[in-house]
Amino acid sequence: MKCICKKCDDCKLYLSWILTNDKGEQKVDSRCAIIQVAEELPRLRGAVDGLQGGVNESRNRSMETKESVENRTVQFVDTLRAIAENVKRIN
Repeated sequence: MKCICKKCDDCKLYLSWILTNDKGEQKVDSRCAIIQVAEELPRLRGAVDGLQGGVNESRNRSMETKESVENRTVQFVDTLRAIAENVKRIN
């Protein structure tokens, strides 16, 4: 890739970055912001995709829980009605 700026040290997009390798080691290095952002985009997309998957899973679990609570509530109310009807019959 050819940069539009002929001399990186004069470019306002040539910035210091804290870079972390796969081992978690960090170092400060000067790099072109355009190249840095282009290299980070796939990692950001992967992180967002992973987060979206977790959100979807949480939503699905909460819907299952809601259905279960609603079913149990209906069963409980039906049981109370049956008890009340039996008590009326006995008296």
